[in-house]
This record gives sequence, structure tokens and C-alpha cells, in this order.
Amino acid sequence: MKKKIIIVIVIILCGLGIKKYYSHHNIQTPDAVYVEVTHAANTSLPLETKAIGNLVGRSVEITSDLSGHVKNILFQDGANVTQGTLLIQLDDAVYQAQYESAAAQLDYSESNYGRMKILAKQGVISKQAIDQAESELKEKRAKAQECKVMVDKMKLLAPFEGIVGKRKVHVGDYVTVGQSVVTLTDIKHLHIEYNVPEKILPLLKIGQTVNVKSAAYPGKIFTGKVAFISSTVNTANRSISLYADVPNDNQLLAPGMLVEVTQSLGTENSMVMIPARSLVPVLNGEQVYTVVDGKAVAVPVTTGRRHLDSVQIMSGLSPGMVVITDGQLKIKDGAPVKVKA
Repeated sequence: MKKKIIIVIVIILCGLGIKKYYSHHNIQTPDAVYVEVTHAANTSLPLETKAIGNLVGRSVEITSDLSGHVKNILFQDGANVTQGTLLIQLDDAVYQAQYESAAAQLDYSESNYGRMKILAKQGVISKQAIDQAESELKEKRAKAQECKVMVDKMKLLAPFEGIVGKRKVHVGDYVTVGQSVVTLTDIKHLHIEYNVPEKILPLLKIGQTVNVKSAAYPGKIFTGKVAFISSTVNTANRSISLYADVPNDNQLLAPGMLVEVTQSLGTENSMVMIPARSLVPVLNGEQVYTVVDGKAVAVPVTTGRRHLDSVQIMSGLSPGMVVITDGQLKIKDGAPVKVKA
């Protein structure tokens, strides 16, 4: 018993000595950690969706409505041609002769009808004769027009401005009805075909802006507008098909290219955002440190979307709360902190 009393007395004396030592040397508790902070902000964030798309250009196969031999080819493979350019001339000698004959007969019928009208006014011929002359004139005019159409069909023209591909026939070849002679592609007016998840259907609108990136042009962004939204959902992958028109006046892009598409869907308001560097990983998720009465307070948070260097906080923070952005790795919950000026 006496031994226990002695031990207690020694402990008390040691405690008094330590207190006197700290008081004498002016030793205090550890200083507060300096940290940098920001305020959780209520902000608006642009909504967007990303997809991989395929560039498509309007393309047609130039074919003939009539059979015939190729008389002349008037384009170079890969050339840019304007609308109405004569690409291939088929041998039209027979149709040209038929047209000239029909035109001559039309001239005669017009002259004859003119004479008949004069005679009819003089009462020399009957009304039946003038009606017959008029009927014959209409018949000859229709025949001449038909022959002219046949002559024109032997000329294969470009239906729109574009680039012709490699010719599929040569001079002297015999072309049959419907046979493709060359492909014409419009590369100035492309569109991107892509798919987006069905869950964003309510946000899709015609005219929304799309930004397009291609591996062929690093850092360059092409812009377009949504022109089509499918009215049905693809049941295989629960997606919606769209396409967006993309002007290509400088002809940098080409049909068939695989591109990255970012489609703007509007903005989402009243989102609590903080710098992403404020987050601290923990075993059951993520947390941030807030400052309350000069002390760090650990707050578990649920994160949402990320935009640039910021992150959305779905739960855990309210607008205006002071959040530590730098220095949080040096502190723990309840530690004293000072905010850097």
C-alpha cells in the first residue's frame, strides 16, 4: 500500500514538472494548417452527349436511259464537276437524224397551218380542213419533242455538283439501259450518322449543334446541325439513330470517315460544383473537407458529372459552403486550419 502511494506521488510530481517545463519554454499545441478554399457554387452546366459517327455524302450512280455506244467521255477521273456538266456522250446519230426529220416535218406543218388559217378567213376552205391542219401540226410538234428528248437522253449529265469517281466505261463500249458508267458524290454537303442512348430522347431536338473531331485533323473542330431524329428506338441496343448536316466547303472531310461527335443538349441549372481536386478518396467513396469555426470538417459526398476541372456534387454540400481545395492531405477531421489570404 505504501508502495502504491509513493508511485502516485511520483506521477503527480512528474506531471507538474512537465507543465512547468512547457510553461518555461513557452511550448504550445501544434499550429493550424494553412489551406486554400473555395465556395461551393450553384451554377449552370452545358448538357451534351458523345458518340462515334460515320460521315456520309450524297452519292449517285450515273446511268443511261437508252442503250448505245460511248462516243465521248468528257471528264477526268476524280474531277470536281458542276451541276449540268456533260459527262458522257453516247452515239446519237440515229436519234439526231430522227429529230432533224421530225423538225423538218414540223416546219412544214406550221407553214401549212398558217396558209390554212389565211384561206379559212377568205372562206376558201372548210372548218374541217383547218381543224385537220391544226391536228397535224400538234402531232408533228409532239413527234419533234419526242425525238429531241431521245437526243438529250444520249447525253449523260451531272445532276448536282460533286466529284466524279473512276470511269467504268471507255470510248466505244456499248452501254445498256441502267448500266452504271461513273459515280458522282457530293462532298460539300455531308452528314454524320450516329446513335445515342434512348434515355436522352426527351433532350433531343432538330437543329441542335454538334461538334465533330477527326483523327485526320487533330485539334480541329467542325460544326453541324442535327437534321434527323429517328421516331423509333433500335431494340437491339436501345439507341436512337440521328444524323447531322456538316458543311464541308473546304472539302477537308471525306465520306466514310469515322469521327467523334459531341452533341449539345442545352443546359442544366442549379448544380452544385466544386474543383475536382477538392475530393479525397476514402474507403467507402469520396469526401471533402469544409471549414467550420476554424476547423476542418470531413463531409462524405456523392459526385455526378464532370466538366473541365470541376465536378458536380449530388449530395453532401450546399451552395456557399467553404470547401478546402489545397492542403487537405495534411489535415484530418477536426484539425485547426487557417485560410491563406
